[in-house]
Amino acid sequence: MSEQPATVVSADDSPSWAEVVHHAEHGETVTVIAHGRHVADVVPSGELDRLRETIDVLSDNDLVRDLIEGLSDARAGRVFSADDIAADLAARRDAGE
Repeated sequence: MSEQPATVVSADDSPSWAEVVHHAEHGETVTVIAHGRHVADVVPSGELDRLRETIDVLSDNDLVRDLIEGLSDARAGRVFSADDIAADLAARRDAGE
């Protein structure tokens, strides 16, 4: 989530939507309190997109397994340089793959 601190508005104080939108436009999450209870959060659309992408990734068991395997390979030093990858791709292209 965003590093910006949340802005808190009370629905009981009738904040304007313009104020809430202004905070969201500037990357802030707006916490909405009604009758003394936290009832909602207004988040910048970019944050919502990132959350949806995270949910999609974590819902894909094969992708999570591949990510874990890739991290394990990287930690073990089983990596390829960008030059190695570029050379391999060029060789495959030249071979018609």
